[in-house]
Amino acid sequence: MLKSGGATAVSAGHESAPVNAVSATNDRSRGLPSLGLRVETPDCRRKTPLQKTRSAGDADERREWDACEMTALQDDDTAPCEGGGDSRRNGSTTASKSILFESLDKALVVIDIPRTLEESQVVPSQVPRRRIVSAEPPATPYSTPEPRHGVAYSSQASPSPAAQLAELMTTAAVQGALQDLASSYRGPFHFARFLEPQPPSIPGLPPHLPPTAEPLLGSIQELRGPFDASAPSFDLVVLDPPWPNRSARRRTDKYATVQNLHEMRRLLLHIPVATHLKPDGLVAIWITNKPSIHDFLVSPTGLFAAWGLEVVTEWTWLKITTSGEPLYDVESTWRKPWEKLVIAKRIGSKRPDSLKPKVVFAVPDVHSRKPNLRGLFQDILGQDFTGLEIFARNLTAGWWSWGDQVLHFQQAEHWSSIDDE
Repeated sequence: MLKSGGATAVSAGHESAPVNAVSATNDRSRGLPSLGLRVETPDCRRKTPLQKTRSAGDADERREWDACEMTALQDDDTAPCEGGGDSRRNGSTTASKSILFESLDKALVVIDIPRTLEESQVVPSQVPRRRIVSAEPPATPYSTPEPRHGVAYSSQASPSPAAQLAELMTTAAVQGALQDLASSYRGPFHFARFLEPQPPSIPGLPPHLPPTAEPLLGSIQELRGPFDASAPSFDLVVLDPPWPNRSARRRTDKYATVQNLHEMRRLLLHIPVATHLKPDGLVAIWITNKPSIHDFLVSPTGLFAAWGLEVVTEWTWLKITTSGEPLYDVESTWRKPWEKLVIAKRIGSKRPDSLKPKVVFAVPDVHSRKPNLRGLFQDILGQDFTGLEIFARNLTAGWWSWGDQVLHFQQAEHWSSIDDE
C-alpha cells in the first residue's frame, strides 16, 4: 500500500518472470508482452565493458546485448556477458548476478550498482525484466585539491582519537583490499550500462512498483503514527540519512538536509527502530566520511546507544573507475573514495557468524544512487528476510520503504523494458 500523508492506497503491478522460464506474465501498468522462451544468445562475450556501453541510436545492438545479459541471468550455467564476468572463475560461487567477483572469505566483493537495482525490482527467485537508465561510468580517477599543511581541520572541530583511528583503519583496509583484489581478479568491473535517457514521465502515469513492495511516501514526522500502527518487525533496517552537508543543501533532488547533528539526532530518534527490529535483527546506516558523524553513531552517548544497539562491523563501499582504480586518491585529505556502512545489532543479541568486515568495489552511477543491499545480506539473513529502508530513493520487492523520495528512481523515465526497444 502506498501511503502519502493521507495514506492513499495504490495497487502494485507485478513485473517478474520465473527463473529459467520467461513467462507471459504481463506488467499491469505497461502491458508488457512475454519475452518468449529462451532466445539464442548472441556472441557478445568478446567485447569489453567500454565497447558495450550503450549510446543513443544503437537500438539493434542494445537489443542483442540485453538478450545476451538477460539469458545469462536466467541460467546459472551461462557465464555473464563480457562486461560482467563470472565470479565462479575467481573466488566463490555467488547467487546474485549483480556480483562480478567475491573472494572465498567474502571480505572482497565487486558488484554492479545498476544490476543490484534491477534485481531489487523482483523477488529473489525471479528474473528482472527492466533495465535502469544509468550514467556513463567514470574511466579515470578524479583529482581533488589538497589543503596546505596543518589546516585540514581549520573549519571544523578536530576529530576524536576514536574517529582518527577509525579513518586510519579504513585507509589500511582499503589499501590491503586493493592489493588482494589485484592478485585475484583482473576485471571487468561493471556490466554494460543502458545510457539512453527515457522520455519524461507523463503526468499522472503511475511509477513502477515492485511486487509486494510497501512504500510509505512522506516524511518521518508525517508517517510515524501510521508506520508504528501497521509495520511488522524487520530482519534488517537500512538508513541513508540526509547528513548535514553544505553542498547538498544547494541540490533539489535530495532529501532536505538538517542543519546540524543535534537536529539529526532528534529526527532519527523519532523513528521507532527498537520497536520494529526483530530480536536478532540488524541496523545498517550509511555515513559520510566526516569524523563527527562516526562519533555521532558509536560514542557511549551516541545514536546506537540510544536505540539499544552496538556495532557489529563496518562495510566500505570503495568507488572505482572502469579499470578498478579508486575514484579519488586513497590518501586524499579532503575527499575519500569510499562511503561506509555501519552495521549494528541489539545489545546482547547473537552476532551472525557470517557478518564480517567487507570492502565492496563498485563503479558509481548517477548521483545519490547507492548499491541495493538485499543481495549482500542474503548470505547473512537468508533469502526471504524482511527489510525496511528509511530515506529510500527507490523500492525493493518485498521490503518496506519510507521517505518523501521513495519513488524517485521508480518513475518511468528511469527504466526501460527490453520489449520497448
